[in-house]
Amino acid sequence: MKVLGYAALILLLVPLQVVLVDRISIFDIRPDLALVAVCLIGLYCGEMEALLAGIAIGFSQDLFSGGGQWVNLCLKPILGLIAGLASRNLLNLTWLFAVGLILCLSVLSGTIMYLLKAFTGPGASFFLAARSIILPQACYDALVGLALLKLLQRRRVSRTPQTALSYE
Repeated sequence: MKVLGYAALILLLVPLQVVLVDRISIFDIRPDLALVAVCLIGLYCGEMEALLAGIAIGFSQDLFSGGGQWVNLCLKPILGLIAGLASRNLLNLTWLFAVGLILCLSVLSGTIMYLLKAFTGPGASFFLAARSIILPQACYDALVGLALLKLLQRRRVSRTPQTALSYE
């Protein structure tokens, strides 16, 4: 069942990114749903599942985007691994930790993407890109991650059986 869920996520995430995210963009800033998904998998399922999901999601994102650099194939598993390792010793996952982690990982991802694009051609200054693209996108990713986290926590609470809550 888990394999079917991951397969559906991988197959539906890139088309959802293309179709839905253009409609919810704010000032031409779009959230990276693949990054948010990999981070949430790392927070909930651990580093190994996030690593494998990051490879699959990064590969499908690079395959369908038409880019020749294969940056997402290398970057998404690393971000999932960091998220999984960060949540390894957590007793309770708080929304503040999840938002802060997604924000930091999104800033890291945006910075790496900018640096790789800067090496291939001329671009704007890093501080201008950080102020106008990287930080707003990181904040947007964190808000989308918070919304998805709240949905996951609500679903997880509703699926807890009543007998699991008793002391008998």
